[in-house]
Amino acid sequence: MAPKLARLRENIELRDEDGVRQAVFDLNPVVNGWKRVPDEVVEQLLTLLRNEKMYSSQLASHVLNYFEFESPHLSSRQKSLCLGFLKAHGDKFTDFYSQQVVGELLEGNYLK
Repeated sequence: MAPKLARLRENIELRDEDGVRQAVFDLNPVVNGWKRVPDEVVEQLLTLLRNEKMYSSQLASHVLNYFEFESPHLSSRQKSLCLGFLKAHGDKFTDFYSQQVVGELLEGNYLK
């Protein structure tokens, strides 16, 4: 899991949108044989998102989408962490697509 998270960080630094998208898909629990998303993945994704550069980057939308796609595999605690993060920092995202995903996560059933 650590190499996959490292690859995601690297692709973010390179501003490689396709690489970020693929790195996010590579964290899919089914592909990795996980019954649930590991806490480390959620915590690292939230840490990556809590960054001034990410607040204005379209790349954030791909990372945020992970929480929509994988919501059935998130624990109640992980959903709560994500919801708390979005309530505290969601308004800092300025990219249109990221704002849209933040809104979907806050208003939809993904994190309930």
